[in-house]
Amino acid sequence: MDLRSKSLTILNNQYEPAIGNRPFYCFYSSLFSTSATMEEHSGTSSKRLRLSFIEDSFAVKPNWSDLQPELLELIISKLSFINIIRLKAVCSSWRSFAESYVSFLPRTPWLLLPGNQEHHARCFFSLEDNKVYQIKNISNLFGDDAWCVGSSHGWLVLLDDEAKPFLLNPFSQVRIQLPTIERFVFLVHKSYFIKVLRKGFITRAILSSDPSHDNNYVVVLILGYVSRLAFYKKGVSGWTISNGASRKYCDIIYCNDLFYALTLDNSIEVWDFHASLPIKNREIHPSVPRKIMEATECLRSPHCCQSHLVESSGDLLLVLRYLGKEGKLWVCPYRTQNFHVYRLDSNDPNWVEVDNLKNEVLFLAGNHSMSLSAQDFSGFEKNSIYFTGDIWNQMNKDYSYAGYDLGKFSLEEKITKPFYAFGLGRTGSPSFWIVPNP
Repeated sequence: MDLRSKSLTILNNQYEPAIGNRPFYCFYSSLFSTSATMEEHSGTSSKRLRLSFIEDSFAVKPNWSDLQPELLELIISKLSFINIIRLKAVCSSWRSFAESYVSFLPRTPWLLLPGNQEHHARCFFSLEDNKVYQIKNISNLFGDDAWCVGSSHGWLVLLDDEAKPFLLNPFSQVRIQLPTIERFVFLVHKSYFIKVLRKGFITRAILSSDPSHDNNYVVVLILGYVSRLAFYKKGVSGWTISNGASRKYCDIIYCNDLFYALTLDNSIEVWDFHASLPIKNREIHPSVPRKIMEATECLRSPHCCQSHLVESSGDLLLVLRYLGKEGKLWVCPYRTQNFHVYRLDSNDPNWVEVDNLKNEVLFLAGNHSMSLSAQDFSGFEKNSIYFTGDIWNQMNKDYSYAGYDLGKFSLEEKITKPFYAFGLGRTGSPSFWIVPNP
C-alpha cells in the first residue's frame, strides 16, 4: 500500500515528505560523489571530480528510483523506522526494496495508546525516540467499540461490537476477518455477553507468525471465563477447543515453532501445530520455589499477582508481577509494585530465580510478551521490565480505576519508574506493545 495516501504524523507536528527533505538529498549526493571519485580518479584530481559531480547533480535532477540496491541498503540501515516509512513513500521500487529489507530487521515495540476519537486517529508512543505518533483516519478499520485482546507480530487481535474477532495491522492498514466464536461464547444471551462479558472473555490472543508473509499462521486465544485454549489455523473453517483441559491458563507464547502455555500452577504445556489438528506435545512440571508458591496462593484472591511467560535469549522466563498500592493488595487504582523473575532449568526441571537480566529488556502487557537486547537499540534501560496493565475487565467495574498501569521496573534498583511523560487521564481501552510491521 502506498503510504503517500496515509497520514503518519508526530503528535501536533506534520512530517516533511522524504523527497523534499534537504538532509536526505545531501546524504544521497555525498554517497554518489564518493562513488564517482573512486571510479574516475585516473589522471584527474579527486577533489575536482567530486565538485564536478555535485554541480552536475544539481543541474540534472537524478532518478532516485534507479538508485543502486547496495547504496539503498546502506541508506536504509542508517534510518529510523519512521524515516523508513518516509522512504517507502518516494516510489514503488524503493517501497518494494524497503519492505523486503525491513522484514529481516529487529524492531523495537511501540505502545498503542487510546485513540483520538475527535480526529479518528490512533496514537503510538515510541520509546526509541521518545515521541508520540498518530495514524489518522484509521478508526473505520477498528470499527465502533472494537476491543483489543492481543498483539503479536505487528498485528492486533480485536473483537468488534458484535464480539466477532478480526486481525488488524495498523501500519499497513490490512484487516483480516476471523471465524466467529459464537458457538462457545454465547452460553448466555448474546446481548448480555456483548454488553457485560465481552471485554473480559479473552485474556490472551497471539499469532504464530506474520499473516503478511505466512499463509499457515495460527491464532491462539486464552478464554478467561471457561479457562480453555482456542485455536484457529488459516484455511480451517473454525476454531478448535483444547480437549481435556481443566487447568487455568495465565499466558501463552510462540517460539521454536511451538506454543508454550503457562498454567496457574506454573507448569508449561507445549503445543505443536505442524499436524492438521493441534497436539499437546508434552507437559513440563518444574519444582516451584516458596516465593512462587506464595504468589500462586495470592492469585486465588483477586488480581494481586499476575504471571507472564517470556522467551529471552533462548531461555523461558516466568515473570511474576505484584500489584497493589502503599503496601496493600489489590486496591483501585492498582499499580505494579514489584517483579520476580525465574528461568526454567529444563534439565532438572525447576524454576531458578534470576536477579539480573544483563542487557535484556522485557515487554509485558496483554500482548505477546517479548524481549530484546538494550545493546542493539537506543532508548531502553537494560536489566529492566517495561509493562502496562492488562486487568481489562476492571476498567468498567470501578471508576477510580484509571485504565492504565504502566512503567519500567529496574531489577538492579528494585524500583518502578515512569517512562511515559504524557498524561493519559481515564482511558476506556487497554494499552499494548506492538512491533511496527509496515
